[in-house]
Amino acid sequence: MIILEAVPDPISADSVELQAAILNSQPAFNLMVLHQELLTPEDIREENRQNLEMGEKMLFIKENGQYIGIITYLPSNPSDKHSWIGLFIVHHGYAGQGIGSIALNALERRLLQEDVTQVRLAVQLENRIGASFWNKNGYAFIKTAKDQHGNHVDVYEKLLV
Repeated sequence: MIILEAVPDPISADSVELQAAILNSQPAFNLMVLHQELLTPEDIREENRQNLEMGEKMLFIKENGQYIGIITYLPSNPSDKHSWIGLFIVHHGYAGQGIGSIALNALERRLLQEDVTQVRLAVQLENRIGASFWNKNGYAFIKTAKDQHGNHVDVYEKLLV
């Protein structure tokens, strides 16, 4: 069974250790987004600090008691007032099993409970697997932009009704 668990302190040592294990299982993703294959605990803490200042929330994806993924989202981005999914990543060992779609459905239900009816996200241009995942799950391309790291990204959006 897939559940989403709120992370009360994304910069605690235990939380950062779990995040590192998940993030570093996907070095190609890290390279696309942060331009390095492996992230240090300090890299993760610093990224989290910046995102927490904007009001970001973090969830762990759990399956049968195992932490297997991370989701971050902003209920309302300070720059454009839209809700955004910031990070959606599943540990490499669990990828391709449909877990992402199940976790996304759970996230969308959670967002609706928080009165979010529309959500956006950014996908790195070279992330064809990610683009396919989001398209398959009903997210539509709306524009190309730059993310907070200066990467060119495609922005996708979905109405949650």
